[in-house]
Amino acid sequence: MWKTTLFVWLLLGLGFQFIVNAQPNHWPWGEVSNYPLIELTPVRWLEIQKEPDTEVLIVAHALASDRKTNLFLSRNNEGFVAEISVDNIQKMSPRLCSSFNQFFGNMYYCGYINGDEQIDFALQFYCGGNGLNADLNQVTFLLSNENGYGATTIETYGGGPDGHFLLIKDKPHFIMKSFGYENECTDGKPHSFWIYNLLEIKGDTLYLANQNEEAFPKTIRFTEKPNFKETDMLTSSQKENMLLSSIKDLGMNENRVPYCKVAYP
Repeated sequence: MWKTTLFVWLLLGLGFQFIVNAQPNHWPWGEVSNYPLIELTPVRWLEIQKEPDTEVLIVAHALASDRKTNLFLSRNNEGFVAEISVDNIQKMSPRLCSSFNQFFGNMYYCGYINGDEQIDFALQFYCGGNGLNADLNQVTFLLSNENGYGATTIETYGGGPDGHFLLIKDKPHFIMKSFGYENECTDGKPHSFWIYNLLEIKGDTLYLANQNEEAFPKTIRFTEKPNFKETDMLTSSQKENMLLSSIKDLGMNENRVPYCKVAYP
């Protein structure tokens, strides 16, 4: 018993903030990964109001697992807007998060994503599509900083807590999944591909960081059966163009993903 107590105190003394999932982890493409997941839990909704005819969200209010950090969601003419308060003090003014329309209450999470003492949020906004696009989302990161929160949104397939948020060499990362297509591959036929890029989370900011793990970037041919293999069906220039296309919409400033804009400037 005393050994367990000593271990807990040692972790606290080291400033241990990340909460990780000790269960076996897998990369989003299916292979086993040795890196732990960052644990995320669903927010607790206190209020959800929708338009009765269209089910479009009007306003929603959620409480994080720390029981003091409040998330408010609403919509303007451009899309979803997020705002954060702690103990009734505004910590993030309204930010435009997503241009998508769908709202599903089970796609919004909180956790200590960036490793500091303030809780963060990961919000998934579903595109409303079918087929492969049934898994296409915009993910908004609401990450704490010394003055409050920063907001960043990216578009990805998946993007939930099941394999996308993880610690690599004790640093928080996110795996972005994109779709690509090539008319004529090395076998002379057209094929589709999944592209995986690695983003590092530093404070309230996301950075492209494929160099942080040798598995990235990864390009896998889309097949009906599970496929973990890095493709050999693209020329080096085709693969490079596909990788560049997969990160184009991030609109990066060098390797930094820009913040969401203020909703009501």
